[in-house]
Amino acid sequence: MWPEIFRRYISILLLGIIIKELDNESDEDRPGDLLIHRLLYRLKPYYLPYGLLALAISLMLDVNHAFTLFCSAYILGMFQLPIQRPSIKLKRYHEALIILLINLLLAPFSILLHSFISIAIIQLIDDLMDKDYDLMLGYFNYVIKFGNIEVILVIGILLIAAFMLSWVDTLIILPTAFLINYLYSI
Repeated sequence: MWPEIFRRYISILLLGIIIKELDNESDEDRPGDLLIHRLLYRLKPYYLPYGLLALAISLMLDVNHAFTLFCSAYILGMFQLPIQRPSIKLKRYHEALIILLINLLLAPFSILLHSFISIAIIQLIDDLMDKDYDLMLGYFNYVIKFGNIEVILVIGILLIAAFMLSWVDTLIILPTAFLINYLYSI
């Protein structure tokens, strides 16, 4: 059991860093004075190969969780601009539906549901923390759209659902997300 938990933790940690870097690239949110950015700046020309290598290692360590967490983050990120067309000429919600269908076909439903809920919790907590920054820059934010109390209630409901689905995975995924956010703040 412990080796499996350790493998899952390392898998999710690598995946979380990849997702955080993709989010930073898409938001153009790259303050250069943070320790993690100074370390990663040296790797900037090699982001794609190292990112793909990290993703491959993450998938090798725990294929179902890495796959569903990555796709869930991608899908939830797509909902912020659902009608915008990326370069493949599909609307973002079409692309999200295709990715969701692929997940439904390839991944166990309970893991997919837990991953989706976990990423939603992380996104909502991130929106709570970034409310003022997003308001100032005009970014989409669920807290700005629906309010603090409503988002906190949804986080609570989703947290209960996540623990009901898998308390072990919840205790791996959420603290790992907080660790990654901490690493990106020092």
